[in-house]
Amino acid sequence: MAFEDVYRKSSLIQRRLIDSPFYAGAKALLLYSSFSNEALTDELFERAIRDGKEAAYPRVLRGGGRHLAFFKVKSLKELAPGSYDIPEPAEGEERALACSFDLVVVPGVAFDEKGGRLGYGKGYYDRALQGVGCPIVALAYDFQVLKEEIPVEPHDVRVSAIVTEKRLIATG
Repeated sequence: MAFEDVYRKSSLIQRRLIDSPFYAGAKALLLYSSFSNEALTDELFERAIRDGKEAAYPRVLRGGGRHLAFFKVKSLKELAPGSYDIPEPAEGEERALACSFDLVVVPGVAFDEKGGRLGYGKGYYDRALQGVGCPIVALAYDFQVLKEEIPVEPHDVRVSAIVTEKRLIATG
């Protein structure tokens, strides 16, 4: 998609999430930095900070096998290109590790209406979010939500809802 379309649709998606009960009830959010044409999250971050919420972003750690760790962020300027050139909390920055969230926002390649999520195949989010205990909401463009079921494996984490530029889908 052209960046103008990404920006326009992302704005609609973020506003739809901000207007949802998922956002209203959250005091601490885990967000992601968009990669390629993924739905943007910058507007959501800025609003969360203005609303007095805590926000965290993942960083890929290499020790003991690659995995995600989550770090609180107070400004998008704290993010720097990391693994796969995706902005993440810069190494060496002192900040508290975030481990308790009220809302987790994830990206993906494709989704089904039952909460199946297809990522990029590395399994980072599936490993990191096992038993997270709060809603996991995917931001996606409507064309990424498939009618047919995505094949999932027992270790795959399903999303609680999908927010697109056209609708909010509770997958329950």
